[in-house]
Amino acid sequence: MKKQVKDALKVLEEAKCLEQEGQAFYGKAAERITSKKGREMFLSLVKDEVMHERLIQRQIDALASAGNWVELSQAQGAKCDLSQPIFPKGREGLAKAVKADATDTEALIVALEMENNSFELYKRAAETAQDPAARQMYEFLASQERVHFDLLMANYESMVQLGGWAD
Repeated sequence: MKKQVKDALKVLEEAKCLEQEGQAFYGKAAERITSKKGREMFLSLVKDEVMHERLIQRQIDALASAGNWVELSQAQGAKCDLSQPIFPKGREGLAKAVKADATDTEALIVALEMENNSFELYKRAAETAQDPAARQMYEFLASQERVHFDLLMANYESMVQLGGWAD
């Protein structure tokens, strides 16, 4: 097996692990959150992470068996600005919340960190990918993590400023 394929499989296995961790965390958060809006948001994130894991597994299977990337229809045309970090303030900036429910905001902070970690992995992988299908998939996944991050941040800000989940 070529080094390039081995390296790609290593990144994909790490990505798959992050997606599984996200599913587990979001599932537990949905069970613990008392707000219906919060619960629905976390359950939606579980579904997205399951879809991401399936995309990644398809690539793992294709690379392991044929040594080639598969173009994924879900990733077609996806573009993501990889030049900007999505977590510029860091945990310290977020930890200033005092009005919101500590359990809910802590769940959101952990979720924001998870999405940031996934984004950074996909960003690095996209920047170094030589295969166009690989780059396209990584950019798609990075864009998905950015959407998740934005959703979580909107809810975090709503918690802090308004004392409740975003509409």
